[in-house]
Amino acid sequence: MVQDPAESEEGTLGRVQSLVRAFGLLDELAKNDSMTLSELATLVSLPRSTTHRLLTTMQALRYVAFDRVTARWSIGIQAFTVGAVFAQTRDLGQLGRSIMRSLMADVHHCVNIAVPERHGICYVGQAAEYGFQQTAARPGAVLPLHTTASGKVIMAQWSRSELDRYLQGAMFKGRTARSIVDGDRLRQELAVTYERGYACDDEEHDMGLRCVAAIVHDRHRTPRGALSISDRSSKLARARLDELGPSLVLAAQQMSTEIAHQYF
Repeated sequence: MVQDPAESEEGTLGRVQSLVRAFGLLDELAKNDSMTLSELATLVSLPRSTTHRLLTTMQALRYVAFDRVTARWSIGIQAFTVGAVFAQTRDLGQLGRSIMRSLMADVHHCVNIAVPERHGICYVGQAAEYGFQQTAARPGAVLPLHTTASGKVIMAQWSRSELDRYLQGAMFKGRTARSIVDGDRLRQELAVTYERGYACDDEEHDMGLRCVAAIVHDRHRTPRGALSISDRSSKLARARLDELGPSLVLAAQQMSTEIAHQYF
C-alpha cells in the first residue's frame, strides 16, 4: 500500500502541521458559503484523504458542518462562537466607554480596559483627562501579566495548572525591583486578589506608576478583561489603591452586565 505523502510528512512534523492544515481549511471555508471536498483539497493542495480526515475531525468538534444533501462543507457553529468571543473581547474598549469616562470623572485618574493576549495583557481602550502623561499602559501595548494589576486580576481566575505553566515560562521575570518573581509569593497575592476582587500594581512594571484593576466577565462568568485605574505614583498614593478597589469592582460588574446585554 502506497503511503499518503501528506501523512508521512505529518508524522515527521507532528500535530502542529495538522493544526496548520486545519486552519488553512477554515480560512478557505470562511471565504465561501460552502465547498465540496474536492474543491477544498485543491485549494489547500492536500490529498482528498487527508482533507477528509481533517474535516471530519473538525466536524466532530463543530468547527465545520457537512450537508449530506449537497455534499458540501461550511463553517460550523463553534467557529462562529470563537469569532463572536474575539469580537466581543476587542469591543470592550467601545462597549465600556461610557463607564470608563464616568469613572475617570469621579476618580480623576486614567481608566483602562485590557484583555488577555497570549502570555500577556493587551490594553484596548483608555479614558484620560486632557493633558494626561502617557504611561506604559497605552492602548495597543502588550505587557506581562504578573507585573501588572490587570494581568494579576486575570491570573487570579486561573487554575493551579495554568499558573504552574506560566511560572515555568520565559515571561516570568522582573521588570523593576518591586516585581514579584517568587512563585509562592505570587500565589499568595493572587489568592488575596481573588478574595477581594481587585489587584494592585505598586510600581511593579514601571517605577513611578501605580495601578488597581478588577475583573470583567461575560454572561457565562468567563473572565474577558480587566478594568483598571492607573496614574503616576506622585498622583496616586499606594493607600489610594485600596480605597479605589471596591468602587472599581462595582464599575467592572456594571461593565460585565452591559456585555451580557450586548451579546447572546
